[in-house]
Amino acid sequence: MDDLDHLLRKRAVPVAVPDALMARILADAAQHQPQGSAFAPRNFAQEGTALPMNLWQIITDLFGGGGVLAGLATAACAGVYLGAVQPSAISTLSLAWAGEASVEQLEFMPSIDDVWAGE
Repeated sequence: MDDLDHLLRKRAVPVAVPDALMARILADAAQHQPQGSAFAPRNFAQEGTALPMNLWQIITDLFGGGGVLAGLATAACAGVYLGAVQPSAISTLSLAWAGEASVEQLEFMPSIDDVWAGE
């Protein structure tokens, strides 16, 4: 192990980057960063525009954008699906967590028969 540490220490020579190059790299990286990621409520009176009359636009602005609303809807659909279908592995795990079943009953690697049966 000491030989490997010695070899890595010997090869780890810091490289000096000129300040002008580093400034250009950081300026280029700043241009590619997303802007305005924090939610800021719109002031329609200051913008001089009318209030949005579309209900979906109001809801989308309330949640912070279409991407946020889509992610929230996806998570809600997945939660409703898992709550309604209750796959056997999840119900067994919840029983073990509640203390109503032993840990030995948990089967995390199902057999091929379970896959063909559609469980």
